[in-house]
Amino acid sequence: MLGQLLASSVTAGAVYALVALGFVLIHKGTGVVHFGYGDQVTFGAYLVLIIQFLTGLPFWPAVIVALFASAFLGWAIYNGLMRPLRNAPLLVQIIATLALGTVMREFLRAYMGPNAWSFPFLLTSSSFDLGGILLVPANLAIVGVSLALLCLLFFLFERTFRGKSIIAACDNRTGASLVGVSVSGVFSSIWMLASVIATVAGILVAPVLTLSPEMGLIGIKGFVAAILGGFNSLTGAVVGGILLGVIETLVGAYISSALKDMISYGILILVVLVRPQGLLGILSVKKV
Repeated sequence: MLGQLLASSVTAGAVYALVALGFVLIHKGTGVVHFGYGDQVTFGAYLVLIIQFLTGLPFWPAVIVALFASAFLGWAIYNGLMRPLRNAPLLVQIIATLALGTVMREFLRAYMGPNAWSFPFLLTSSSFDLGGILLVPANLAIVGVSLALLCLLFFLFERTFRGKSIIAACDNRTGASLVGVSVSGVFSSIWMLASVIATVAGILVAPVLTLSPEMGLIGIKGFVAAILGGFNSLTGAVVGGILLGVIETLVGAYISSALKDMISYGILILVVLVRPQGLLGILSVKKV
């Protein structure tokens, strides 16, 4: 039974990890906590359906178009909202992300309706037995994509010139500008990449969580996973997501299912009090 529980918990954890990756990427790059990110995950999944309705495209071509559309959405969010606020107080930027999430959620509620929509699995949802543990290919896809995205981001930041430019701009905007790095272009790229990750996450989790405007609440779990792993560590986002999924599943199975969702908030409070930098994060002190 424990093996089956762990297999199920890793799937839930991978969902949280995907959302946490977007939180960490935006915060690591721009210093902003995007509290509307959960709604952007939902919006990304709905994009596939909207594109199918408007164009009549089959599912997979609609997914590809949605990924490009989400990249444009990330560009528009940065250049239309966050860039004009780049010198505003941090609280103002956070409120802007909350407003953005609300606008996305209410637009979906008005345009697509409040009821849930069916969404196809990328792989079959039929389970198969592996050593007495039932595994579902659709759930394995979520785990695989989370790890693949982490590897892709690591390669981007460690092995490419664009990735090194992003790191340079994040560490020292003035210094990066002096050596010819377009800081504005870097930040725009970060928002575009995070937006694509949100759509990927939405496409993967929509069949599991039921696609509705309220699916954006998954952002809370992703935020807790990012805090747990370390809000400035991409690896920590994945570790935090998996660990949160395991803890939730074990608490729900062995203590009480009523505590399954509550445990996330308990973990958030505990980490903030005991280790605010998270498991793999680096504590940074800023002079204000």
